[in-house]
Amino acid sequence: MINVRTPQSIFEIKQTARKTLQQQPQSILKLGWAPVLLLMGIIYLAMRWVMNFAAQLPSTATYDQIYTAMTKLLANNPQIYQQIFWYSVEARLAYFLVFTGVTFTCLDLVRQPHQSLGWNSAWQLFSSRYFFATISLWLVIFVISQLGFWLPAFLGLLVMLFVRYGFIMTYFIYKDLTRKQKLAWRQIWQTLRLSWRLMRGHKLRFFFLDFSFLGWDLLNYFSWGVVNLYVAPYKAASYAAFYQDLLRLYEGKIIIK
Repeated sequence: MINVRTPQSIFEIKQTARKTLQQQPQSILKLGWAPVLLLMGIIYLAMRWVMNFAAQLPSTATYDQIYTAMTKLLANNPQIYQQIFWYSVEARLAYFLVFTGVTFTCLDLVRQPHQSLGWNSAWQLFSSRYFFATISLWLVIFVISQLGFWLPAFLGLLVMLFVRYGFIMTYFIYKDLTRKQKLAWRQIWQTLRLSWRLMRGHKLRFFFLDFSFLGWDLLNYFSWGVVNLYVAPYKAASYAAFYQDLLRLYEGKIIIK
């Protein structure tokens, strides 16, 4: 029987994240350079597409004229919806791979704060141990979350968030379980179930953790991703601290058969 303990507050989790990063002055740069460059590249490509479209309009075009032209373009070229969808999927997957690598390194730092960091620390996921399995898990979670698009707007959003937060610890669990053994694919899929079980009763708490970064995310947007140099390691360390707190609550009992 699980001995229920008091979970840490969002403030305590973020405080742990800050202390973890402060142990090594260069940790922000070593962990943040890859996410910031990738995010800036994604924003640049998106803005370039918008600017190419805007260049076709008169310089004196009003907002209503731009909106009408955009609506007409999408109506006459329905394949653009598919292009935008696949672009967003590719961008999200690319950022996921880098950011998850940062979260893995942050989890190691939470557990051993004084270990040395290299400039390749953000690329931890790009190894045979993690790469293909985590991409497969991401695709499964992505497909499940897309079921929300078939529902009314608000309900669909709730379903997508529910799925996201239910499976959010899947990758941490996979990292921990592969430390001492190589998992068969049947066991890899079980990490989804373990994450769902671990997050039972904690999805809303993780939502509040995400929501607490809203100001940083807006600043990130208005700075064209530059602030992500700090935000990405800070958020990754907070995710890692949250996972470590869950293990404490469940006494570290993650068992796979």
